[in-house]
Amino acid sequence: MSKMLKFLLSALLIATVAVGCAPGLQPMADKTAKVEKQPIKQDPALIISLEEVKSLIAKGPEAGNYQLIDARPAIKFDAGHLPTAINIPKPMLKKSLSQLDKNKRQIFYCGGVKCSLSPKSAEVAKQNGFKNVKVFYEGEPAWTKAGNYNVVELDYVKKKILERSKTPFVLVDARPSVKYQKAFIPGAISLPKAEFEMKKGILPADKSTQIIFYCGGYACKLSHKSAAAALALGYTNVNVYAAGAPAWKEAGLPLWGNESSGVVAKKKKEGLPETIEPAEFKKLVAASSIQVVDVREPEEFAKGHIPGAINIFDEDFIFKAKETIAKLDTEKRVVLVCTTGARSGSSYYAILDAEAPGYANKGQLQYLDAQVTYLADGRFTIGK
Repeated sequence: MSKMLKFLLSALLIATVAVGCAPGLQPMADKTAKVEKQPIKQDPALIISLEEVKSLIAKGPEAGNYQLIDARPAIKFDAGHLPTAINIPKPMLKKSLSQLDKNKRQIFYCGGVKCSLSPKSAEVAKQNGFKNVKVFYEGEPAWTKAGNYNVVELDYVKKKILERSKTPFVLVDARPSVKYQKAFIPGAISLPKAEFEMKKGILPADKSTQIIFYCGGYACKLSHKSAAAALALGYTNVNVYAAGAPAWKEAGLPLWGNESSGVVAKKKKEGLPETIEPAEFKKLVAASSIQVVDVREPEEFAKGHIPGAINIFDEDFIFKAKETIAKLDTEKRVVLVCTTGARSGSSYYAILDAEAPGYANKGQLQYLDAQVTYLADGRFTIGK
């Protein structure tokens, strides 16, 4: 190499280094570097706190006069959302305004303080005449971090069960064992809410394991109460599949249990069938010819019940059997009722299995195995 060529190369190298180190000059940015999202600017007039949201959810949409809207995509909503929330993804809101009620407060939320979906949804609602609009800016992450459970949807549970999730989880049926034995979602374990304290040891030792509770559908609160009990034990990833067994069955998904395997449940040897048909039940109630025993919790009973019914909490038939059974009529036909037939069925078998002196009127004992809605004025409706 000539001396002149060596000189030119050395000069070029020195110049390159000098330019790279010159004050005010920066190396070219790495286009692949991840840009950290900044928190969304919050409008003080729209802010609603975690405590306010929690208080409203405890009341429910009707008593609290609100609509809680999850503005995230459906796949996020299905995998875990706040109780009582409905899903209207932000891109779909303009076409879904008919789902919103201008007489209620609309509360939008999404994936936390860096998520813009909820404030943008709130703006759309305001532009379309909704006056009482709020944004829970902290969203789902803050709700979960505060020690609350989330609700998951059918598609999410279906994937976990049928596609054999690699992430450990436990599916728990919170209904009485009589319902579980008839039919349950594949892989579920039985932990009746009434027996939670006695059998909580079957829950996983690792309290970070995901637990999904379910029961008899949206009207059934056993799964929600079980979820709250699990949180109190220190479990940190607790969910409720609120649609429960009815939605799973309606979707045509497989069930395990006696019904699917062809096992016929034992019938009592004498007297009336164990269940009563809804039409016959309505006639007997109208004629005041039966004793109706409502086995729901006192708080539920107080909000609405069948006129003339007496309230005996279902767990009392298990833990206070002798004194509780003594409250039942020994001559009249006795029909046990609840919300979905789960607790009334459990109480029925608890009475039949009670030890001496037992119940002398077992032949006239039945339960209503159906979904019942109770109104405050004493009216009631019976569904499937």
